[in-house]
Amino acid sequence: MDEQLSSVSAIENSSENTNSSESGGIDPWQLADAILERMDVTDSQTIDDMIHKRAVFSGTIIGGLLLFWWLVFVKFDSASFTEPELILQLNYEVISALLPFLVFAGSVLNMMSRELGRPGPGTIAGFLLLISVYFVIEPLGMFIFNQTDAELGTVVWLCSRLAIIGSGVYIGSKMLMEAFLLSWVKRFLEMHEASISKEDSITTTEIEVEDIVNT
Repeated sequence: MDEQLSSVSAIENSSENTNSSESGGIDPWQLADAILERMDVTDSQTIDDMIHKRAVFSGTIIGGLLLFWWLVFVKFDSASFTEPELILQLNYEVISALLPFLVFAGSVLNMMSRELGRPGPGTIAGFLLLISVYFVIEPLGMFIFNQTDAELGTVVWLCSRLAIIGSGVYIGSKMLMEAFLLSWVKRFLEMHEASISKEDSITTTEIEVEDIVNT
């Protein structure tokens, strides 16, 4: 009898914690389950490998892009495209350094909006990513509308360099954020002594206790 009372109290405490999380707007169990389902995590043993692969992949991409930017915009840039950017009136060496930050911020906010189900970060992410795409294709638009004296090959090469940096940062930041999300899920499950089943997603000790009381 005492064991049943202690089990019931444990379930009540668990439900109170769930209600408090729901009142805050975010249920950590649902968030963890959504992350595991979207990333197709089959069991607890695969999380470490997925975190490692994403972290290494993102580090390789970001490091490679940093070296690429230094080579093509700083070391060997002939500065043949001399016209400044139309909105901020900055040269494209500065734009090439600003572009990764815009793409990274947009990627992070986009993932926040998707995982948390909130429209605000997604709206800002869409604006930042749109501005990033504009910076990439703007030299081509300047060439089409006769706003530059640069040759077509120079314009295409500039757009290609910016596109490589922007797309690379987007992929690298996506991998990095997924690694952090999986790391959070791992710590969350370890803290609550929960495991991942291959059929469903998360199996907790509270759910097992509740099944015993119901029977």
